[in-house]
Amino acid sequence: MTVRQVEIGLVAADESLVDFYVYAFGLRRVPPSESRSGTLHRLQSDGVSMKVMVPARPPAAADRTAAFMDVTGLRYLTFHVDDFDATVERVTERGGAVLHGPLEIGGGRRVAVLCDPDGNTVEVTAGPGPVS
Repeated sequence: MTVRQVEIGLVAADESLVDFYVYAFGLRRVPPSESRSGTLHRLQSDGVSMKVMVPARPPAAADRTAAFMDVTGLRYLTFHVDDFDATVERVTERGGAVLHGPLEIGGGRRVAVLCDPDGNTVEVTAGPGPVS
């Protein structure tokens, strides 16, 4: 068995989170799919396939009181970007926040831990060296 692709899926109260990821990370919109359960938005770029589900009935907000490394489970997304400073600026312009960093982790690679407007943790990294 070979895995061909992995998609990340987020659940949001409204389409503003879709707008955030389009603006902050330059993702392209794919026409959304409507169903009785809500609207599924797909966002893509080279190496990225992301879904944002906006349920017909607004979901409850997630509990974001614990730091992202304090509990188990899917805790953050990582975006490897070409223009680190501009990406961090776009994230904060659209309602995201810087949680940690930016800092250099060696060899010229930079990293920052951010959150999107819904409180999802997003790591942004750029620079020379391996991306993994």
